[in-house]
Amino acid sequence: MIPIASVRSSNEGIRAFIPGITALFVGGTTGIGQSTLHQLALRAKRPNAYIIGRSESKAAPFLAELRKLNPEGTFNFIETDVSLIRNVDAACEYITNREQRESLFALRYYARMRFIQNLLPLLEPASSTLARVVSIFGGGLESRINKDDLDLKRTYSVLNCARHAITMTSLSMEHLALAHRSVSFLHVYPWLVGTNIYNNSFPPPISHVFNYLVWPLFLRPFAVDLRESGERHLFHSTSSRYPSRDKDGGDPTKGQGVPLPESELEGFAVGSDGEVGSGAYLVNWKGEGKVGNQIMQQYRAQGMSEYVWGHTTDILNAAVRG
Repeated sequence: MIPIASVRSSNEGIRAFIPGITALFVGGTTGIGQSTLHQLALRAKRPNAYIIGRSESKAAPFLAELRKLNPEGTFNFIETDVSLIRNVDAACEYITNREQRESLFALRYYARMRFIQNLLPLLEPASSTLARVVSIFGGGLESRINKDDLDLKRTYSVLNCARHAITMTSLSMEHLALAHRSVSFLHVYPWLVGTNIYNNSFPPPISHVFNYLVWPLFLRPFAVDLRESGERHLFHSTSSRYPSRDKDGGDPTKGQGVPLPESELEGFAVGSDGEVGSGAYLVNWKGEGKVGNQIMQQYRAQGMSEYVWGHTTDILNAAVRG
């Protein structure tokens, strides 16, 4: 486990080692994304953040808070519904028109993959400083998926949706880490965090039972504090512990984020394929890189990473063509 004191120490180094950091938050107005963005405003020097959300008016108080915390920072709100791939493309075009050669990191499946696909050309020129994609979902919880129905047109269920989104994200990130060797990809499982995701996951009256009985009595005692979760995800996004496949001379004290202090040096995190510093990481809430389970090993041997990514690009392109 990465001690929270080490996380905070690393985050304090963002101002010096990554000045002017540019960040994209897809869903940064609530929960973990909001907490991480708040920490970025506290720790970064002249941050340039793009925040994707559905309502700028609802986000206005939080945006005002960010600008008060960091008057030198730029906080750009893009109002859109990313459940539509065309809207994802429009948001990416807006960002691309404003950003040409800036470092950028991106914060469930098809929409997230479209953001990554469209914005990789901006990430790669920034690789001399920090180029990283962080997806907060279910890294390390991969399970078997239906190769013949990846888009779940015939076998949809809530459980299958979660299984496919988690496993396909991890497989796609392994493929992308090999294809884009100057960018690192993190699929993070945040553990239990007190956010509104639980309200959105269950309809009434189930949500009321969850909020007033299940959560306070059975889950909250084991949960990660929202502020700490934000601090840890800022660390995941900026620490040199998670380098791209093309490392800076193999030295975890240099490049690709805030250097690791020698007193706490544990080296690079282990990648999802078992290789240290492989560029694709399954990260738990403690900051530890985890080796993919037996299912991931089987899928890797079968070439499923390439297959899933090919399917993903086909679906995204078809969605845009209508």
